[in-house]
Amino acid sequence: MSLPTIWFSLYDNDEYHGTEPLFWNTDDIQGIHDLKKNTSVIYQELLSFLSHQEMESHFNITMVEKPKTWKVRSLRVWSVEMYQYQKFFPQTMKLLNNIHYVINAGFNLLEPHSKIQPHQGDTNAIIRCHLVLEVPEEKEKCFLVVGNQQKHWEAGEIIAFTDAYTHYAENQTNQRRIILLFDILRPEFLSKKNYIAATVLSSFYLQQIGNWFPSLYKLPRKKLKYFIFPLVKFIQVAIPIRNFIKKYL
Repeated sequence: MSLPTIWFSLYDNDEYHGTEPLFWNTDDIQGIHDLKKNTSVIYQELLSFLSHQEMESHFNITMVEKPKTWKVRSLRVWSVEMYQYQKFFPQTMKLLNNIHYVINAGFNLLEPHSKIQPHQGDTNAIIRCHLVLEVPEEKEKCFLVVGNQQKHWEAGEIIAFTDAYTHYAENQTNQRRIILLFDILRPEFLSKKNYIAATVLSSFYLQQIGNWFPSLYKLPRKKLKYFIFPLVKFIQVAIPIRNFIKKYL
């Protein structure tokens, strides 16, 4: 049986139109129940971290209405292990590692009166999950929209969705919203894990360049595949080497 087609925003200017559902039910995924049950443990580890360190602004400044209103602290970036930060979150990492195929994970903060612009995710190969740690009291004014459906974050609950579809987030309240964001690689794409991670990481490099040269986003992306191919192959090889060096040397 052939694999479903893997879609990457890096190579496609058009809006994604797939067959995946907008939202997923993750209750039957191994490890999800324990993660939700330990929401307060994860939240306390984050608060402890924030007492002496800060999150950083998301690198893609074109995706927010106001600068520095979307902040992140990554723990795993598309198979790249951020050991220097994972050490502050031992219980969080233990819980995440009990969920099969978590390829990307970190904390995500949306400041009051801010908006993440409508955008498409990097690939259809993952299920994006939000475990809600802190949500404003006016929950109806803090929401995620995927396609034509709106969801409100609820503390201790998980919203799981297809990141490839156009989506955006708004916080119209006076309080911040914090989630643990993690991406589960869909099992049917497991054999392509390294290729998927390397392609998305390559996209990140181009997005950083796009911060200074916005016209880059207007280029026909399918042609990028031929120019990006060497970078993707290099990153595929470099990820495990980099992780080994950072962990043991």
